[in-house]
Order: sequence, then C-alpha cells, then structure tokens
Amino acid sequence: MPETTPKKIFTTLLLIILFLLLLNIGSYFHLILEGGHPEDFFFRKTNFNMEKNLPSIFSSILHFSCAVLLLIIGLKLEEFKKRKPFWFLLSFLFLFTGLDELLRIHEKVGKAISSSIETSGIFLFSWVIPYGIAVIIISLFLIKPFFSLDKKTIRNFLISGFTFLLGAVGVEMFTGWYIEYHNLDLTRLLVIIDAFILSTIEELLEMLGLTYFIYSLLVLKSEHKKLTLRY
Repeated sequence: MPETTPKKIFTTLLLIILFLLLLNIGSYFHLILEGGHPEDFFFRKTNFNMEKNLPSIFSSILHFSCAVLLLIIGLKLEEFKKRKPFWFLLSFLFLFTGLDELLRIHEKVGKAISSSIETSGIFLFSWVIPYGIAVIIISLFLIKPFFSLDKKTIRNFLISGFTFLLGAVGVEMFTGWYIEYHNLDLTRLLVIIDAFILSTIEELLEMLGLTYFIYSLLVLKSEHKKLTLRY
C-alpha cells in the first residue's frame, strides 16, 4: 500500500464527515426557520440524532471498517498473529458497536433499565451504566497486549479511543445532566437548540474518533508491510 494511501483515506473520510455535518446543521435551521416537523424527510435523513439515516449508516460503516481492518491485522500480519485474541476481540467489539449504531441497541437497553430503575443526572440515559461497566471489564483483558504494541500505535489508539469515548460517553452523560438541570422537554429534544448542539458534538466526536482509528490501523498495516518487504 502506498505511503500516502492512509492519509488520502483519512482526508476523504473527514470531507464526508464535514459534508454530513453541514447537512445536519442545514436541516435543523431549515426545520426551525420554515416551521417544519422532525418527521420531515430532509430532517429525518440528515439529523445526527436520528436512526437509519445518512449519518447513522456512515457511522456504522466506520465501525464495520474498523472491525474488518482489525480482523485482517490479526489474520494476515505475521508479527501480530501471536496476539490473535486481542485483535479478534477488538474486531468483534466494533462489529457489535456498528450494529448498535445502526439498530440503536443501547437506547433499547436504556429504556429497559429506566422502566425498572429511576435514573437521573449524568445517568439520565441509563444505558451508560451497563456499557460503562462492560468497557471497564473488557479493558482489563486488553490492557496487557495493548501496551505491548509500539509507542506510535499506542498513542494513535489512545487518541482515537479518547475522542470516541468523549463523545459516546462523556458528552452523553453531560447531556443527561444538562437536560435535567435545565428541565428540558424530553419530547422536544430534536428541536431544542441546546440538545441539538450537544447531540451534534457527541456524534461528531464519535465519527472523528473512528476515522482516526481507521487511519491508525491503515498506518500500522502499511508500515508492517514495508518492514516485511525490507527483510
């Protein structure tokens, strides 16, 4: 793979994210200025906080791309074959998160929890509780093989992971607190500008984190190939 390929793919993905962001913002202001409804076609298909539309499908593709790249690295690159469980587990996790993004499994989990337990504040969106616990447990299994990687890869993975989790968990928990503190109407979150901005930031950080992770995996794959060819 040519050295510039990861950068080209990274740039292309960033341009797609920018395009989706502009559509998301444009559809919101069109909705507000024209007195439309959240069920309007343009808004439904471009809003970051709705399911089965352009942003959610693109985000799912990013997740699935990560899963495929991780699987390829674990299977094809000789240097990493001894750590197959690490790469396969990560691949499975991204396969699940891709399905979750597409089917909104976490929202269904949250509704199930909230129907039996009253949650509030940063846990208003209660899915963050089981998902947060799962992240901690899985991290315990991954931490040793993770820190056996080279420093550049560790740094890249940490940057992408922090960016993604800042959006997926950090902004989500802050949004829950903000909604409760300001007593926002849960039935009108799609049209309330505060909630719109927060949901946009959340999804944007997730997409950026995934995009940088894809770039990191492509760089790792590319550099390993060159090293193999050299020797």
